[in-house]
Amino acid sequence: MHIGLHSTWDVYDCDRDKLSYVPYISEVLHAIVDDLGLGKVKDAFKQFEPVGVTGFILLEESHISIHTWPEHGYAAVDVFSCKPFDVVAVENKLKQLLGAENVVTRNLERGEVPNPISS
Repeated sequence: MHIGLHSTWDVYDCDRDKLSYVPYISEVLHAIVDDLGLGKVKDAFKQFEPVGVTGFILLEESHISIHTWPEHGYAAVDVFSCKPFDVVAVENKLKQLLGAENVVTRNLERGEVPNPISS
């Protein structure tokens, strides 16, 4: 048994305008969290000049983050959650919302628990 799943998405060939500014990137992260039914605690976003965004939402279950490089049409996204979530749904949402052509997904099970406690 594992405590949680940590998934990353390398998102290539994105619409550069969509990667450029905080308001849209904030919408993207919040839409993913809402779709997954995760609990939001607090968010923070940083706008880089002239373009590019780093964003983070602290979740009850852990976190989601994004880092964008509009000049390369690239975004790095990750979700770590102790609540199971649909990895493919996130990939599809990223393709749709960022206009991505290519997404590489990686999954890592975190926190192996040898003797889980029964409730």
